[in-house]
This record gives sequence, structure tokens and C-alpha cells, in this order.
Amino acid sequence: MGVRPVVGQCDPIEQVSPGAPVIAALRAGREPLVAIEQYRQILQAAHEPLLLAERIATDLEAAAAAGPVLFAIDDLQWADRVSRFLIRMLVPRLLGLPVVWLLAGWENAEDLLGPDHGHVEDITLVPLTATDLAAVTQDRLGHVPDERTRRFLEASAGNPLLALELLDGLARAAARGDRDTAPAQFNAAIAQRLRDLPEAARDLVALVAVAGRDLPVPDALRLLPSARGLEPDGALAQAFDSGLIELHDEALAPRHDLVREAVCAALPTPTVRALHRRFAQLHLDEGHALAAAPHARAAAIAGDVPSALILITAAEQLVTPSPEDAGDLAALAFRTVRPEQIEWLEIGRRCLAVLCRTQRAGDALAVADQILARVEDGDLVGAVEGEAAWALWLSGQLGQLLSRIEPLLSAGRLDQAVAARLTSARALANTRLLGGQDAAAGAARALDLARACGDPDALALALHACGEAARNEGRHRDALHAFRELRLLAGPHQLAEEITTLQFLDRYKHAQLLLDEVWAEHGDTTSAILPALHCARLWQDFNLGRSGEAVTDAHTLLELGRQLNNHVYALDAVIAEASVALLRGQTQDAAALVDSAERLIDADADVRRPGLTVLAGWVAASQGDLSRALDLLRPVAEGASSSCNYWPLWPCWMGLFFEIGIAGQDGSFANVVVRVAELAAERNPGVASFEGVALSLRGRSKGDLPMIARSAQILARSPRPILSGFGADTYGRALLADGQKAAALEQLDRAWDDYHRMDARVYRAEVECIMRQAGARRAKWAVARNRPDTGWTSLTEAERRVALLIADGHSNRSAAAELGVSVNTVGTHLRAVFAKLDVQSRVQLANTLRGAEPALTSDRPGSAG
Repeated sequence: MGVRPVVGQCDPIEQVSPGAPVIAALRAGREPLVAIEQYRQILQAAHEPLLLAERIATDLEAAAAAGPVLFAIDDLQWADRVSRFLIRMLVPRLLGLPVVWLLAGWENAEDLLGPDHGHVEDITLVPLTATDLAAVTQDRLGHVPDERTRRFLEASAGNPLLALELLDGLARAAARGDRDTAPAQFNAAIAQRLRDLPEAARDLVALVAVAGRDLPVPDALRLLPSARGLEPDGALAQAFDSGLIELHDEALAPRHDLVREAVCAALPTPTVRALHRRFAQLHLDEGHALAAAPHARAAAIAGDVPSALILITAAEQLVTPSPEDAGDLAALAFRTVRPEQIEWLEIGRRCLAVLCRTQRAGDALAVADQILARVEDGDLVGAVEGEAAWALWLSGQLGQLLSRIEPLLSAGRLDQAVAARLTSARALANTRLLGGQDAAAGAARALDLARACGDPDALALALHACGEAARNEGRHRDALHAFRELRLLAGPHQLAEEITTLQFLDRYKHAQLLLDEVWAEHGDTTSAILPALHCARLWQDFNLGRSGEAVTDAHTLLELGRQLNNHVYALDAVIAEASVALLRGQTQDAAALVDSAERLIDADADVRRPGLTVLAGWVAASQGDLSRALDLLRPVAEGASSSCNYWPLWPCWMGLFFEIGIAGQDGSFANVVVRVAELAAERNPGVASFEGVALSLRGRSKGDLPMIARSAQILARSPRPILSGFGADTYGRALLADGQKAAALEQLDRAWDDYHRMDARVYRAEVECIMRQAGARRAKWAVARNRPDTGWTSLTEAERRVALLIADGHSNRSAAAELGVSVNTVGTHLRAVFAKLDVQSRVQLANTLRGAEPALTSDRPGSAG
């Protein structure tokens, strides 16, 4: 069976056309990889990178099932950000299928793919040697190079194209009898060849070079200036004879990128700008603002309003699929217009909106300040500051947010709706800066004002502030009411806040239902909500003990942040991944993550401090530095009742804090932790995770065995294995101290199982040590401790289930649906399976597992036991 080639070509003009090189390759050639209807569906997803990757992956999986596929992409250095994102997603997604990727460009493939995307072979093209150049000279000139020719060839630095161009120039010069005028370098040779052409042919070559991509012949002839003294066919023939351009599938293209660059370098700058402007107008007339934008960018000069309008129109279309490109174009559009031009204010406000939506806080503030310096209308000033405030909130720069809007609010004289929006923005910022009661009071006042004026934007901001303030105080039912109303008002992109609040209330089944629902209906079609949804999924997996999935979610969240230019949830990703590392005993890895967070997260210290401080304290305790741990955690615990962040009241921290206090012989700190846990339980009555932890810590501080017993019963109902394990662990140790060995070992067994289920190796080892000292032995300990690095028994439970489904013929997508996890999670597990079983394809995986069929039966999804 033959290999089906899929070939894509990147070019600088397509760099703002999301995914164009990858998408176009699917319909290239005589036998396109996808049918026209599938291609239409892919095009419809071009502005949603995750959906786009999913649809292309599905089609490639189907094609690979029919036979091997070779996917080649040339000139990768020109790939747009979405194409790079697609490649990073598709390569691991198609692991084990007969799909080979051939990526050609100036950069190393591992720089694009990362170190853990399977086998990557780097083939570096080295310059031609002196021997090679001599052989080429013999072939082109009919004799070995003389000293003069060798001197010319040295200028090529071993580049084959440059060498051929120089040799052809020498040959042409010799044929004219003009031995001394052969061009000494490539650009000069191209410029000379361009000058030698008649005017019409020269204009045609210039058009093709400036186009930056293959130019259809009808477009070229339409753009070619008339009345040049030659018919178009004659100009085409002369241009082809020059060797500067070629014909590919009814489209004209330079013979090589270096030829294109040399032709452009030979043209006067005004000529290049004029040609770019002509192309921009052509694409705009056809309704293709994205195709027009690169030409408008190249043509733009100060005061060029038509180019600025093209740039901002393209930027608005790119906000969702490629926010970084959108921000770049918006910033350039604003720089292109001049304040004295009548269009300046309209274009400026459109640029500001794009920069705010793409979280370019610095550029947004620069544009806002330029506008504010030139307008007097108070309501317009307030509206501009309101847009800037949202950008500052998303980037965590809250101090600057308040310093900008406070003077406006203090001065008054604002339209009621504008005043309500600014008041709500101030209240939202204060949820990260003020204590719980003060922040809640400010949010309530903002909500009253927003309801009174009826402005939906103000109401959405005020409800968000109320939800944040309630959550920071640990009043999760109040937070749920606010976030639920916000979702009903603002739509599904606010659902993630509601989901995380349900998690705090131990309503994980309801949270999962909403996650599944929003993922099915909106998750892969609206990139704007993806980071928040992935963050909610991250905490769903982490809190339910699915540590491997949680780490995968964290990596996906960071990758999405890079693609969508949305780093709001980077802190959550770092905290979750570092927590998993600490639970596994990987203290150095956790410490490195905490250190990197300061560079990763561009937000005010008030936003970063609480979560990272807790992690730093945990790291210090794990390293045995209890004094430093207590110094770090004491302010967090003592300020928890009036904190401007919910991290200090997170139930999973309470037991950790208490243990550090006891180990550090700091009874005062331990008592503060008990009071904080009881406060959280009081504010969330009936929630097992809060009530059980508070009861356990109070029972331990009083030495009250019945109270500890009740706490273990309550925590057994908690859906969080770390807390159910903590309850059983605490009760088991108390029973052992009371001399009730049999009952103690039963509880400690439960704790060991819970810790093992979530891969909390540190806690599991501690429980095992206590049971050993009590004389107990368990076969499961050796299995867990001596798990090999390779082979079937080295796989985790999740990896085994994925391996079995893939071996049975499931795709990544269908396996994800079967297991109720994300496709990314399946891909991560599958890479681990391939490495541990030393297989390179899904066929090898199936054959490997088929040989061990009897031993695998009990592991199959849906089997008994």
C-alpha cells in the first residue's frame, strides 16, 4: 500500500491567516486527503484552534487507518502561530498511527514540538563542500573551476542556489564575451537580470515577488499595469525566460525564496509599498481582510488610513484564533493613523477594544492614554477607562486599575451607566486587595448601583465581584448564587466559576455534569472560554485524586495560555502541578515550579502571593526547614478570616498546616489553624470536606477520640480522597495510640488505599511505616513500591485502560469519550504507554497486548472487579 503525501507550504504572507499551511495541505494534490465537505467543516473551525485541531486530527486518523500518511510542511520558519499550535497538538495526538511528519525549515523541530513528542530525527543540510562545488562547476560550465571561478563560488558559502546562480551568470557573461562583468554576488545577479527585462516583464516579476505567495495568473494579469508596450502573454514569456519566476498549477511563484527576497531588495521602496497597497486593495475588494492585512502592514506609513482600517478589521477577526497576532495588528493600526485625522478616534477605540480583549495591558493603556489626552467628554473618558480596567483585571495589575478609575469616580459627573461600570470594576479589583467583609460590602454596593441603572456590563462586573468576595470569605453558597446569576446574564463563558464553586461545596457530580454539558455544547467551539473550563477540569481531576490527569490538565492550561495569550489561570496550573509533585515526594521539582511562577505570571504580588506562599511553605516543610515553613504560613493562617483570596480557606491546606504546626512544636500556630478550619466549616454547613477537617483538627487538639471518630465518618463522605484518607489516617493513629490495634489497622488500610489512589506517595509511605511498626504486612505495599519502570505492570491504572482501548481499535477521541477524560489526557497516557512498553505504533501495541490476553482481562474497561 502506497504512502499518501500531504504537502503544505508556509510563506510570510500567510502568517496572519490562522492555520493556512496545514489546512490547505489537506486538499492539495490530485488525490486530496479530505473530501470537500470535510474541508468545509475544517474551514468553519479556522477561528477556533482547539476545534480546528480536533477536526483535522479526526480526518487524519481516518486517513491513516486506510494507509500510511506523509505530512510534509516546508519553510516552517514562516508558519503562523495557529499552524505551530496545530502541529504541536497533532503530532502527539496521532502517536502510534502510520503518520510521518516531515518539517523543513530554519529551526530545529524539537524547538517547536518540545522534548516529549516521540521520536524526532533532525536532518541538518550542510553547505556544499569544495569538492561538491567543483563537480557542479564541471556540470554547468564543462570544466573544473579556475581561480577566478573559485573566488566567485566562495561567495555562495556552499549554498546550492547561490552557487548555481553565480555559475549561470558566469556562463551568460562568457557567452556575451564579457568575462569581467559577471555578477560577484547573488543579489547583484538577480538585480541585473531584473534590469535586463522589458518593462512589462519586469513589472510582472516584481508583482510575483511582492505577492509573497503563489499568485494566480488571472490576478497577476489584472494587477499588471497596462500600456507597457507588450501584450500580457509576451510579458509572461519573457518573465519565464528570465528564470526568476515559474508556473505551478496555474499560479506564478518566484523560483526560490532567495530569488523573491533579492527581487524585492532590488526594487525601490516606494515601488514595493505601492505593490503591497495594490494587493491589499485586491484582497479587501474580495472580502478577505486577513489576506489583505500582511500587505497593508508592509505598505503602512504614518497617516495611511486605508491600511489602518484593513489592519484593525483583520485584528478583530483574529481575536479568538490568534490573539497575539490580533494585538500586533491593532497596535500597528493605531500607530499608523495620526491624531489630526478624522478617523483617528474611531480607529483608536477599535484598537483599544482588541488590545483589551487580547490582554495586551501595556499596549491597551498606551492607546487609552493617547485617547484620554485628546478627549474632554466625561462619559467617553469613563468608557475608555472601563475598557482599560478589564484588561488590567485580567492581567492582575490591580493597583494600576484603581489608580486610574478612582479619580474619575471621585470627580463625579459621569453618566449613570459609566459610573456603575467603573464602580463595579473597582469592587472587582478590591476583592483581591481588601479583607473579606470590606470587599463584600463594596461588591454589594456596586451590585445595587448596577441593578438601579440596568446596564448589563455593570451588572456582570458587580456579580463577578460579589462571587469573588463571597468565595474569598469561604461563603461558597453565596458565591454560587452570584456566579449562577452571572452565568444566566452573561452566557456560558461564565460557567467555569459556577463549576469551581460547586467543587468547593463537594458537589462534584453536579460539577462533572456541567463540565460535560458545557464541553459538549461550547467547549471546543468557543476558545474564549477554554482556559476557564480547563481550569475547572484541572481542579475536578486534582480534587478527585486523578493526579496524572491533573498534571496533564496543567500542561494543557499553560499551552492554551500561550496560544490564546491568556495567562489568567497560570497560577492554578502551577499550584496544582507543584502540589502533585509534593504529594509524590518530588520536592525539587515543586521548588523549581514555585520559582518559575514568579517569572511566568505577570500579575501584582497581591494576586500571586497567597497561593505561592502556601506552596513555598509546603516546600520548606518537605525539605525539613520547619522554621521557614512556619514563618511563611503563619501570616497566611492568621489572616485567613479576612483574606482577599480563598487559598487560605481551602480545606486541603488545613490538615497540612496543622501537621506543620505540630511538627514545629508551635501550638499557637496549630490553634490558629483549628480556628480557621472551624470558621470555614461554620460558613459552609453540611459540607463534609469543611466539617470533617474542622472536627478532626479540634479532636486532635483536645485529644478527643470520639470527636476524631466522628470526623473520620464525615470525611469518609468527602469526594476528595486526600481528605477521606486524612480522616482515616488521623483516626487510625488515634486508635493505635489508644491500644485498639485491629480497628486502627483497618482505618490505616483505608487511608493507604486513598493515598495510593491519588499517588500521594509521601503520605502513603508514612502510613505504611506506622503499620509496619504495629507489626502489619500487606502484599499491596510491595506491588506499589516495586512497580517496574517498563512492561505492563509498570503502567498506572489510567494508562492500562487507555492502552486496552487503543489496542481494541479506539481512536484518541473515542477512548476519551469512553473514559470520560479529555483527548489531551488520552494522548499523555498513550505516550507513557508507548515508552513503557517499547512500542512505536498502535499495531505493535495491539500485538503486544494480544500476547498477554489472559492476564489483561480483568483490566478491561467494564470488566468485573
